[in-house]
Amino acid sequence: MAVLDRLLVSESAEVTLMREANGSALRGPGGTRRDDERIDGLWERLAADLNSVPEHERERRRRAGIRRGHSVDSTHPPTLLRQTALLIGPPVAAAVVSDADREGRIAAELAGVRRRVARRILPDGYGA
Repeated sequence: MAVLDRLLVSESAEVTLMREANGSALRGPGGTRRDDERIDGLWERLAADLNSVPEHERERRRRAGIRRGHSVDSTHPPTLLRQTALLIGPPVAAAVVSDADREGRIAAELAGVRRRVARRILPDGYGA
């Protein structure tokens, strides 16, 4: 359900990423340690921005989605219908269970990719 709620505020993520990219472009070429910190912290700032969207705004977007039949794209049913389907069925145990060790290995595996994508989002002097 949390992922579906995140889709409701995806425009907020887009705005956050554009703000970060524009801020980096205005600062110009860098290469300093501070620039590396901005690149490394992009995903944490994005998560913090998405988490800061108040519940009343999420609810407003749910209601707006109901009115317009919101869906991610033409191949997905409306988000509200997917959320409802999840809520009316009995809870099912997770097929894959994670622990701190596994999450650490996944984070290490994705670290390079996260950094490369962040460098593409934060242009002008940050390299690719």
